Amino acid sequence: MTAYDVGSGAIVRAADPFYSKDANVILLTVDDVEFRVHKYLIKLAAPALAALIDFAPYRTSSSSSWTQRRLVELPQTSNVLDAFLRFIYPVEEPSLGLDDIATLLELANRYSASGVTARMRPHLLLPEHLETDPTTVYALASYAGFKNVAYTAARRTLAHQPPAQLAGVRLLHGTALARLLQYRKSCTSAAEGVVRVRDALPSWIQMRWRRFCFLSKCGTCTGERKQLVWHKALHGYVSVSHYWLEYMGGVQMALRDRLDPNVARDPALVQLAIEAGLKCCSRCASKIYWDMDEFSKILKEAIDEALSSVKLEDGETYGAGQTQAPTRKRYFLPSFEYT
Repeated sequence: MTAYDVGSGAIVRAADPFYSKDANVILLTVDDVEFRVHKYLIKLAAPALAALIDFAPYRTSSSSSWTQRRLVELPQTSNVLDAFLRFIYPVEEPSLGLDDIATLLELANRYSASGVTARMRPHLLLPEHLETDPTTVYALASYAGFKNVAYTAARRTLAHQPPAQLAGVRLLHGTALARLLQYRKSCTSAAEGVVRVRDALPSWIQMRWRRFCFLSKCGTCTGERKQLVWHKALHGYVSVSHYWLEYMGGVQMALRDRLDPNVARDPALVQLAIEAGLKCCSRCASKIYWDMDEFSKILKEAIDEALSSVKLEDGETYGAGQTQAPTRKRYFLPSFEYT
């Protein structure tokens, strides 16, 4: 955003192109910066702001009547108004931080500038915003009515701990906050449904994966094993290695802190399972590295598919979007096949 040198008490001219000689309107900011702009552009892009112009007094800069311009005093600062106008005029867009985007969304809502609101979408999707502060991106997208952006940001929040003060996130209204918390709760249930192992093998595990040493009994394994119910097996159960159960339990615990499919590929968890497996069976030693590496990839994709199946409920928007009644979605466990 453009920074103006203000504070001297004198009227400061705005930067180009907002001090045009053929402009017919003066917008005066709260910090005494004068923007000379064109009413027809303002009318097209921000009708509510244009309506203020019609009731503003004229200011004459000379004895010639053609130099008369309406003067509108605005409560915004020069930096904010400059950025707002750069999304109305056909000029290069400025770089924006999330605070800048929030300010412009509020201003666009105030002045009915739907075009300015729409041009915030690609700025919200910038990787530096999604990666560093997805919760704020979600809040702003919900406020603006960008459903796809809100979902993308909500998904990115899963890999982060929720902010200590969610209610303090700018423009995060109560309904949007409730939807985000419910989404996270549903994602937690979906992910745990993939990795939870109690008395039965998870139903998404395919019969062809019996080739993995921890899902088959070679006859020479001396490690501890446990029988689990598995309706896909001939006798209705399967014997699995204890180190694999500990690996699945470790992934489940890690997901509670970081709801990220990459947890399944955590080198610490995979290596721990490999080391335990090497102690169990000399015959399977040549396979254990490949088996755990391959299964961790499969598990990562299973978790990712489960999370992707969780939908963010539609709800109220507070900016330019339309209000819709909430709908409830269900998630489904993975149904994919691997060779």
